[in-house]
Amino acid sequence: MPKGSKRQSLYHGVIVVDKPTGMTSQDVVTVVRKAAGTRRVGHTGTLDPLATGLLLLMLGEATKLSEYLVGYDKSYEGTMKLGVRSDTYDIQGQVEETGCTDFPDGEALASLAEEFTGEIDQVPPPYSAVKIKGKKLYEYARKGEVVEAEPRQVRVDEYAILEQEGDRVRFRVRCSSGTYVRSLVHDLGEKADCGALVEELRRTEIGDFKIDEAFTLDQVRECAPEEFGNLVTPMMDVVPDWPVFHINDQAALWIRRGQAIPVGMCQLDGESRNPRIGDLVYICPLGKDAMAVSKTVPAPPGSPPAELKRYTGLWLQPVKLLAPEELQ
Repeated sequence: MPKGSKRQSLYHGVIVVDKPTGMTSQDVVTVVRKAAGTRRVGHTGTLDPLATGLLLLMLGEATKLSEYLVGYDKSYEGTMKLGVRSDTYDIQGQVEETGCTDFPDGEALASLAEEFTGEIDQVPPPYSAVKIKGKKLYEYARKGEVVEAEPRQVRVDEYAILEQEGDRVRFRVRCSSGTYVRSLVHDLGEKADCGALVEELRRTEIGDFKIDEAFTLDQVRECAPEEFGNLVTPMMDVVPDWPVFHINDQAALWIRRGQAIPVGMCQLDGESRNPRIGDLVYICPLGKDAMAVSKTVPAPPGSPPAELKRYTGLWLQPVKLLAPEELQ
């Protein structure tokens, strides 16, 4: 395939990848693009090169669903090293010894970590992609310019100290999207008056996606073209808590035209809950993957066609068409 090709993707959905250490998230995207034979691949949130673990890669039409995934809660496990600091808040930065050798024990660290749970204000690390005056913080940091970002509110549901052996401490964090685990470790080290940085970090959960569902990059690279689709989670399963409605060909025609359709002419999937007003739902032609994301509304936004006027109850207003014509 020529460089820069816009060839239509044969695959539409998500691949759950276990990112190895030393690679950027964009490196992983490049591998999946080559394996899938399309440039229409994107991720839903980066991992630092040091970090390993879950990375969600969206293929084809599923790239349009990325906005609904970036806000998922995340879980991490890792190792922090006490008695040191670095400019990046991890082992890959400029590391300096703090001179502290009398470290708090696990119980004391757990008590301090508890102070960083709940809704907290967190300052992003100097080496991060947060933008200040149009430039990313790491761009300032690389030039030696000191620019401090404003604190941002994040939510930390769990900051657990799992095990301690000397200056190394295993920990687990469950948090909202946008939380910097490197900052949590750095701030804990400052609170403990000994310094700390991230030595290892692994993302284990993103929303309902778990690390044991992930494919290695070797599995992605070595997968035969005729079996590649087995790695792809369908679009209708990408956001698993959305209700799914199956529709006939006539209803699909209305959806393609942007016309709201009544719930009464659709079939709710047997595994889906009943939607409420304002919920987002999947619209799927019978026997096929999702063709649209729709919103449940109490009435159509305008006067419906004559064929639909007899229906009462909730309506499904399309907000995003997904599938290309050949999938519909």
